[in-house]
Amino acid sequence: MAYENQPHYVEETEGIKYYCTCGESANKPYCDGSHETQNTGKEPKEVIIQKDRRVGICDCGNTKTSPFCDGSHNS
Repeated sequence: MAYENQPHYVEETEGIKYYCTCGESANKPYCDGSHETQNTGKEPKEVIIQKDRRVGICDCGNTKTSPFCDGSHNS
């Protein structure tokens, strides 16, 4: 699996989340440990979601607001 040119939109619940930043997870947008087995040199991004909300998680690898999409895939 590789990076894609669009974000993953998720209806998130409150709590700690670990989002994939390497693009290799089979469980995107969440980390499944692929960064370790494929030696990507990247780590998942830990985020504390304070309240239930919809989020856009980057999957192009170019965002400046990791793990959230900033529209960089449109550039």
